[in-house]
Amino acid sequence: MEAWELMKDRIQTSMRLTAIMTMFFLLTGCGQTNTFDGTRTSDESGFWMEYDSLDNQESAELTLSEGDQIQESISHSAGYVDVMVGQDVEEPIYNGTGQENADFILTIPKTGSYQITVTGHQAEGKVSFVCSKNCI
Repeated sequence: MEAWELMKDRIQTSMRLTAIMTMFFLLTGCGQTNTFDGTRTSDESGFWMEYDSLDNQESAELTLSEGDQIQESISHSAGYVDVMVGQDVEEPIYNGTGQENADFILTIPKTGSYQITVTGHQAEGKVSFVCSKNCI
């Protein structure tokens, strides 16, 4: 009978360890959906992305002159994005949340380095930010 009790204790211990390990792996994987499956390009004249899956944050830095214009285009077949355009220490010149489809022009208020940040939420589609005028 002691052998049976010892075996029963080992089985229970093994089951507890298995349950703890399973919970650990499930909990550490929750909310970790940072994915980007697509193409991303940026240069002095703009920032472009096309993706089958965007569930994280991507950004680019552009040096722009006062009066430059950024043609912003967002097109999605699934999900949405949040977009922020601005300088490090300034209020953003644009901050849009929940964007699915949009086309508009931003006029740059002062010369400097601008950060364009796109955060995807289960998004599938494309975005572009194309500079026109005197882009540096």
